[in-house]
Amino acid sequence: MDNALLLSLSLVAGGAVLGGLWFVRSRIVRRVMRRRNAAYKLMDCLKAYSAWIDWHRDEPLLHQSPEDLTLPAALAQAGQIKDEFLPELSGLMVKLLQTHRELMQYFWEENILRMTQSSLRPYYADPRYHHLRDMQDAALDSLFLRCRQAIGEDDVNWHRTRTDFSFSSGSMGMPSHPSLPG
Repeated sequence: MDNALLLSLSLVAGGAVLGGLWFVRSRIVRRVMRRRNAAYKLMDCLKAYSAWIDWHRDEPLLHQSPEDLTLPAALAQAGQIKDEFLPELSGLMVKLLQTHRELMQYFWEENILRMTQSSLRPYYADPRYHHLRDMQDAALDSLFLRCRQAIGEDDVNWHRTRTDFSFSSGSMGMPSHPSLPG
């Protein structure tokens, strides 16, 4: 074979290899970007779920359908995103679902008590509520942290999730961030 033919074949082979590498790299970049976008969407769903919980803290459950309380839309969507893009978060999502179940049970019990008794202490003064929310906040914080780690943002400072009673109970004269028990 002459040198020109050998050079041509080398250039074609080199171009094919570079094209193949570019194709593989672009697929990897697209997959990483989809996963990153999904992690951000998952965090948005978790924030929306947290706001949903805060809203239900102050609203009676009588006018809610049982399906809405079983699994709110934001939490259901977070589960779908986790299943598709971040399956390694399954254990943490199970913990969040367990805290959700316990908190919904608490809300129903409190709702029944509020209908039968005229005076009950408000949620912000109930240690059981704070214990349940602390467990839920810990599950949410773990999910946020692992989401951020999964997309390479684990060096960013994260501030713990905390219920802000000033949002719905600002006129009560209570601190907006209740202190954690001892």
